[in-house]
Amino acid sequence: MKAKSKRRWTASQTVILVILVILLVLSLLPIWIMLIKSVKSIEQGIYNPFGITFPFYWNNYSLAWLNVSPYILNSFIISIFTTIVTVVLCSLMAYGFTRYRFPGQNFLFMCVLALMMIPSVLTLLPQYELANQMGLINNPLGVILPLTAAGLPLGVMLLRTFYNGLPKDLFEAAELDGASSIYCFLQIALPLSLPITATLALTAWMTAWNDLIWSTLILRRDTVQTFSVALNGFTSDYYEKTHSYGVPLAGYVIVSLPLIIIFSFTSKQFVSGLTSGAFKM
Repeated sequence: MKAKSKRRWTASQTVILVILVILLVLSLLPIWIMLIKSVKSIEQGIYNPFGITFPFYWNNYSLAWLNVSPYILNSFIISIFTTIVTVVLCSLMAYGFTRYRFPGQNFLFMCVLALMMIPSVLTLLPQYELANQMGLINNPLGVILPLTAAGLPLGVMLLRTFYNGLPKDLFEAAELDGASSIYCFLQIALPLSLPITATLALTAWMTAWNDLIWSTLILRRDTVQTFSVALNGFTSDYYEKTHSYGVPLAGYVIVSLPLIIIFSFTSKQFVSGLTSGAFKM
């Protein structure tokens, strides 16, 4: 019986491993195509579109940088402010839901969670009309504020769940010593929630850095566009002229590097935050 159960467990492991390998290949295949096509000349891309060709055509990256560099600063500004505002608001809201009691608290929290169930596509038109009435067209705030609002429900839920798992004795002891609510928040809650806060910050950064649809609607003027909007238009124009994606794909590689660098330094905090949030939930 034991040997039979062991064989069943090994077979199930094999099936899971095969499925994971297939999913991994499907996930990495687009990245592989992007990398190899980014170092191909127009002729190499026509005669050998998916294989490795020599010599590598590094001029694609210099041309891509000329088209991407004017928009990098705009993307950094929007991503930084979106991340900061999202983390600050989510931390304050989650701490308030955890440490204070007020009428309608649970109902208000459920309303916040209900916002996660609304498809973002359905809110594009009313959000655009609101941004237009507020004069936020061609203004970075027109991207920062809606992206921050979109990230609040998930962020509040994660941080509230984490704060609820913190020992209440810590806050009670601090309050007995005369600590204020602000002190408890800054010196106790925030330091202990660094992993989940880092996860939230990285998620907010990636959302703002990669946003295309909303940024395309709001940022029409060339001087305020992010790289995602600029690269989208550049990709279409370049392909119509050359029937090649070499230079645009090199641009995508360039703008992916900041995310890779940030994640390489914060991967432990990201995984730790996800697992801690999962266990507490």
